[in-house]
Amino acid sequence: MPTPWAWRWRRWRAGRRGGESASTLVALSQLGLSRTAELRHQLGLDDESTEGLLIALTDARRLAAAEARIDSWKAQGLQIELLDAEAARRLEPGLNADAPLSGTLALAHGGAGNARLFTQQLRLKAQRLGASFRFHTTVRAVSADGAGLMLRHEHTPPLEAPTRAQGAEREAGDTLPQPVGPMDERFDAVVLCNGLDASALLGQRLPLAAQHETSVTAPLRLLEAHPDLGPKAAWVDPALGLTITRTGQRVRVTGGLAVSRVRAKVATDFEALHRGLQHWFPGSVLHSQVQHGQSRRAVAADGLPVLGTSDRAGLWLSLSPGGNGWGLACGAASVLAQQIAGATPALDISALGPQRLT
Repeated sequence: MPTPWAWRWRRWRAGRRGGESASTLVALSQLGLSRTAELRHQLGLDDESTEGLLIALTDARRLAAAEARIDSWKAQGLQIELLDAEAARRLEPGLNADAPLSGTLALAHGGAGNARLFTQQLRLKAQRLGASFRFHTTVRAVSADGAGLMLRHEHTPPLEAPTRAQGAEREAGDTLPQPVGPMDERFDAVVLCNGLDASALLGQRLPLAAQHETSVTAPLRLLEAHPDLGPKAAWVDPALGLTITRTGQRVRVTGGLAVSRVRAKVATDFEALHRGLQHWFPGSVLHSQVQHGQSRRAVAADGLPVLGTSDRAGLWLSLSPGGNGWGLACGAASVLAQQIAGATPALDISALGPQRLT
């Protein structure tokens, strides 16, 4: 793929450094999982979550590599266990019996869920606590003065006809009529979560690349004679670069990862995702009702998120989650909220700050 050479160089250097940032990422992921479970329980959220996360070790070489590193992973704080193929098939009875499998890594507290449903429910809870949301709004600039941060934004409604989802937003009262033209509004603190577009608002270049991903979502095939079709939770195949998850009565396959320059286009291969699903869980979905998706996100060369304060007082960053977006989101939000409020954060995330990129 058209990966930028400068980004490759930074990735190579980051791989040689390792150390504190990797341990911080593990701790942040644990905090994120804990905070997500806490929100589900406290707020009564139902996002079709399932428990269980297995990483496939498809041959003896991968199994040996995992055996050599499992103690160091545990020392970093990961709750991880090495299972043989038979144990993995008991946990995931829908696995293809003919697919080569030497073993799996099982991550405690891991699982899958419907991120969109989780976010929608969380938004409604936040609204009841007084939070306001402005959709179809573009932030044009963020500037600082002695009294705080001035944010210039403009209502930019879509040109196409409103969809049912947009109508639901209006009914919920979170897309209120806005004046025409730019507006200035002052804030004590601003958190940028806009990924590849953050550089324009920061007024400085961030060494981020674009990570592209494709997905296939299809209804689970329900057969009384074969009740174990499809995954029970989450199945990751590093060899094929696939993640297969169960959310409610649907199966989702993501993969096709590629890194490119920010504005480069990358060809998609949905067929590879279909082949991967058939390889591991044959006959598990209804292919007549498939949904295809594409996404693009910011990624740093070391694969770590960019979290913390920027060079401007009051301007904070939550960028570049890579493939760990939802897994880290609630933990990162909790730590940033504590820092913005001037409280002692639950975790020191200075190793993930933007300063490491300069």
